[in-house]
Amino acid sequence: MTLEKLEIYLWWITVLTAAITIGIIGGYYWWTRNKGSDYLRNDEIPLRYFIQKQVDRKGNTIGYECLLRTQNEAGQWVLPRDFESLPLQRVISLLETTFQSLADEHVTLSIKLTYNQIMSPAFEYFVRWAIAKIESLNLAIELSIHEMNRLTNRRLFKRRIQIGRSYGVQFTINNVGSSLNDLKHIEWLLSEIDILKASMSSFRKKDPNEWLDLNLQFWNKLAQENEIKLVLVGIENEADEALAEQLRIDARQGYLFGKPEDVYRKQV
Repeated sequence: MTLEKLEIYLWWITVLTAAITIGIIGGYYWWTRNKGSDYLRNDEIPLRYFIQKQVDRKGNTIGYECLLRTQNEAGQWVLPRDFESLPLQRVISLLETTFQSLADEHVTLSIKLTYNQIMSPAFEYFVRWAIAKIESLNLAIELSIHEMNRLTNRRLFKRRIQIGRSYGVQFTINNVGSSLNDLKHIEWLLSEIDILKASMSSFRKKDPNEWLDLNLQFWNKLAQENEIKLVLVGIENEADEALAEQLRIDARQGYLFGKPEDVYRKQV
């Protein structure tokens, strides 16, 4: 074998080895991401969207949040243990009944999506489908603040949000709390955020001396300065509502105004 042929032979071995290595790493990454997290892909798993209303300070209904539930062995509808494995195609089929039940409403409907669902190639189709289905409703897509630390490509994610907003969809960040990290996670994206949702549970102090990096008034002021709607969720009693009134937070949600409702039962 000549030296030239040996070099070519070694070059192909190197390329093949690199390809196999990349394939193994990629396959292992996919397997670890999906292992034990694909049960919602099974159409036989019972799933439903419940809705919980949002009200203004006068008690008028101004919106609904769609809350995904699965049925356990006892027949109870509970939170799924994992949202990641739910394909957007199944979200669409589940929302059909929800949209029908709200056909005559003129309010905002919030739908929680995961980071992976927003980054999915099917995201734009989902947005166009939903907009076409709910002509009388305003659509808001909701992402938990806890998923913001997963962003690997801020530019692409921001572009996805801009695509949704170009169709008239509002973008919501849910679960902003008292941690300074919450602000750091979304500060760069404030220009694309339409709604912030803060939960009362994040601001209740077990100890009066407990220090909170950010309080509810901070988020209220930030929302006003950036022309963002603030929704206070988790309002359970009159004391919670009094705080919302004191801070002049108009949009409110919680058990005080109504528990999540099963729209499927309404249509039976």
